[in-house]
Amino acid sequence: MGKIYPYFRYDGYTTCGEKQLWKIVELENEYLRIRIFPQIGGKIWSVFDKKSNQEMFYDNDVVKFRDISLRGPWTSGGIEFNYGVVGHGPTCSFPVDYRTCTNPDSSVSCIIGVLDLLTRSRWSVEINLPADKSWFTTKSFWHNSNASFQPYYNWVNTGVAAKDDLRFTYPGTHIIRHDGVALPWPLDKEYNKDLSVWRENNFIGSKSYHIVGSLQSYFGAYWSDDDFGMLQYAERDQKIGKKMFSWALSDQGDIWKDLLTDYSGQYVELQSGRLFNQNMAISSLTPFKQIQFTPYATDTWTEYWFPYHGIGKVSSVSLYGAGNIEVDNNGISLKFYPIQDISSTLCFYDSDGKLLYESPVKFTVSQIYSNHFAEQDINGTQRITLNGHEIWSNADDSLDRPVETVPDFDWNTAYGNYLRGRDLIGMRLYSEADGYIRKSLELDGNFVPALTEMAALYFRKMDYDSAYACARKALSIDTYDAKANFEYARAAWKLGSLKDAYDGYEIATLTSPLRSAAYTELAKLRFLSKDFIKARKYAVKSLVNNAANVEALQLIYLCDAVNQKADASVLKQLKEIDPLNPFILFEQYYQNQTDVLKEDFIKSIHSDMAQQTYLELAVYYHGLSLDDRAKAVLSILPSPDGEALYWCAYLCRGSAQAFYYLDLAEQADPSFVFPFREESKDVFEWASTIGKSWKANYYLALLQFSRNNTEKVVALLNKLKNRPNFAPFYSLRGRLSTVNADKEADIKLAIQYAPKEWRYKHQLTRLYFAEKRYKEALKVIEPFYYKHKTHFPTGSLYTKALMYCKDFAKAEKVLSNTYILPFEGERGGRLLYQEIKLRLALQALNDGKADAALKKIEESFLWPRNIGAGKPYENTLDERLEYWLSALAYLQKGDKTAANRALETVAESFQSKSSVYTLLQALALNKLDKAAQADSLFEEWSSLQKVANIKDWGSRFYNDNKNKKYPLDYNNLSRIIGLISGIEDLRLF
Repeated sequence: MGKIYPYFRYDGYTTCGEKQLWKIVELENEYLRIRIFPQIGGKIWSVFDKKSNQEMFYDNDVVKFRDISLRGPWTSGGIEFNYGVVGHGPTCSFPVDYRTCTNPDSSVSCIIGVLDLLTRSRWSVEINLPADKSWFTTKSFWHNSNASFQPYYNWVNTGVAAKDDLRFTYPGTHIIRHDGVALPWPLDKEYNKDLSVWRENNFIGSKSYHIVGSLQSYFGAYWSDDDFGMLQYAERDQKIGKKMFSWALSDQGDIWKDLLTDYSGQYVELQSGRLFNQNMAISSLTPFKQIQFTPYATDTWTEYWFPYHGIGKVSSVSLYGAGNIEVDNNGISLKFYPIQDISSTLCFYDSDGKLLYESPVKFTVSQIYSNHFAEQDINGTQRITLNGHEIWSNADDSLDRPVETVPDFDWNTAYGNYLRGRDLIGMRLYSEADGYIRKSLELDGNFVPALTEMAALYFRKMDYDSAYACARKALSIDTYDAKANFEYARAAWKLGSLKDAYDGYEIATLTSPLRSAAYTELAKLRFLSKDFIKARKYAVKSLVNNAANVEALQLIYLCDAVNQKADASVLKQLKEIDPLNPFILFEQYYQNQTDVLKEDFIKSIHSDMAQQTYLELAVYYHGLSLDDRAKAVLSILPSPDGEALYWCAYLCRGSAQAFYYLDLAEQADPSFVFPFREESKDVFEWASTIGKSWKANYYLALLQFSRNNTEKVVALLNKLKNRPNFAPFYSLRGRLSTVNADKEADIKLAIQYAPKEWRYKHQLTRLYFAEKRYKEALKVIEPFYYKHKTHFPTGSLYTKALMYCKDFAKAEKVLSNTYILPFEGERGGRLLYQEIKLRLALQALNDGKADAALKKIEESFLWPRNIGAGKPYENTLDERLEYWLSALAYLQKGDKTAANRALETVAESFQSKSSVYTLLQALALNKLDKAAQADSLFEEWSSLQKVANIKDWGSRFYNDNKNKKYPLDYNNLSRIIGLISGIEDLRLF
């Protein structure tokens, strides 16, 4: 199942703009004007500095959604909030819950937030603008509201205008890449570039730097021509991650200006994160690994954002303002841009802490303070404070934290495999994680950390017996291991052994890592046994080390409420911590049962897939045996889908009403119903035994698919035979089938039930590609293309079908009329274009038409905008194939001078020596009478090949052609050209 399930992707994009009304929340004071778009992820679209008449961020003039985010649509600019699994997350372009308020201190706030379905955690951000300061804050709240460890990812992504005078203000000594590799910052020694100057990043491709190595707690951007900048400040324990991303400064990046805006130009992303880097899986092989979000943990942090101008590049940042402090032989020059009013004293200290000089100051917001302190007064100054807080220090703050792992660490050990598996779990890559954890246990079956992770993986797969066995084995080795006890208790609870669940949770409370979570679970167990006094006691205990544990506060409230002693002060406390929590408004409604309060609850939910907010709350109540509340939640759900209706029936089981809801569920449209909660398993299993429809089993199959239980999915789908009249059912079953004939039959049924849906036509076309049934593929996609010529995914696939059928001239024409709107990193259109041109060139050469060949080769060097990719820097391109074909064309024409120029270009290449194009380079060297060098290069290429048949094929190709006067090897060159877009497979040569 895809990493984004239960979210779905959007694949429809257009080049045609239209007017659209967007809801905008505006916050404004004397200094700043902030615009927030709650319908586009709650993004802060614009922050205008009224004192300098400058925009702090990249204020895009249009909303142009392009395929960049986890779910597809993304638009550039402003400040975007990402929590859960990965950046440009599932809510970044969709409506979120929000509310506005004026606070007792006269500040104003817009609070945005949403339930993240991937982690079943809730996050919110309070965007607060004080009345009397030139900063605004973003205060994050994030609560893991379930008993499972979840991925831990948070990055706030800001866009700023990319101009030639842009400099990055990032204290640090190293950059960390996504793969965890460390390089120096800010100077790139290999290319002799200052990476903190945007225009000097004009090499290779896009840049993505995570800057580390300093204790400083800020980063930002500065535009020297305007003497203007923006800064982010946060206590370092709250935000250690500092990142810069820039599209390539070549046309490869410039294409995104056209794709993402009309007139706003290029942008750069400045990002803050909770971890050092946005790590890829391979980053686990470095010090920069992945952590997980502890059950029932709550994290909060605050970031300050503010502009400055008129002081040059900053060297000091605090919550008093930005300072440019320069030290020379004449003393210290201080330019300071205040962001709050303050009357205090500047104090100058030497390295021993001795006060050297004092200067009373009165700072006014946004009014520049400038002064020069003479050497005789402040000689030996090492530190300056304002109002008792350090605003500058001459001390070296570079850190000694290692950025490379030890070279002799053995990853093929139980511990090494465990680390890789653990990190993959933290990225929601559960299938891959399973392999590493199993390998760890193969190497050491008694390795406790791997046993507990295996228990968690089994629990996620809803295999509670196996989860229990793994956790129990871990306890037989270490009876006090906190995580083993916690997983043991969770599995025991699911298996109905409450005594063992109590035992596991109670022992897990002995040590701090899972103490709060274990007390929360004990509170739930006691609540279910109606021991509300003990339940409340445990919930209170869980708050000792986790004061913002929302789950515990809700339990405290419910313990009182079921005894008719509902305490409104607990709801008030919850609101202060988690102001968008739907539990609060629902309980107010449930206790009073008024239409006004019901409407307040319904109107508070604005988010995309809003039904999931209702269902999550109902499932929560059901988990505490508060089914009356669960039914009340679902009774006010507007337009419930099939899953919600099955839940309504299940909650009413044993009554006639159950059959009423069951009938509605079976009639409901199954489109866009994506079950993912383990609690729904019982619902669907119950419904499948008493209902008449196929839908309960289908939904159960989707749930099992989301837990990687493929065998159970196949069994459920096959059990239904061909009863469903629903195309996605057959598409899924066809995807999972191991028999090609069955795959084909199912996909054809999907097409039968949804003949206008492009995905199923594509699925069948690709199946025929895989089976080398190219003419049948063409028969499927060609008529569909002619009805949907503007649908670029179909245009691209039709082009490929024509190429498989060797109709390159027609493929060329179709592709020229296809306008591809790419996803980030997309090169498919360019590869099709390049291959078609070179195929036509080779055909012309084979027909003795050198001039026609040269024309196509010349066209192959181009990067037309419609193919969805901009041209990278020349020195990054491997054009040995193009120049080799050019040399052959010139030799055919008898133009030896031009042929030699082309051969020299091939021969002098510095591109990858493992590439098949290196064989052409060796042949070029031969043609230039450099036989020894050619043979040496071939031997080097051969030594780099890992697959025997590739090495053997390369040897034959090289030796057969190296002594030919005119080495036009049509068949092998055709196969090499076919590698460009993947029509040929090098492994089969």
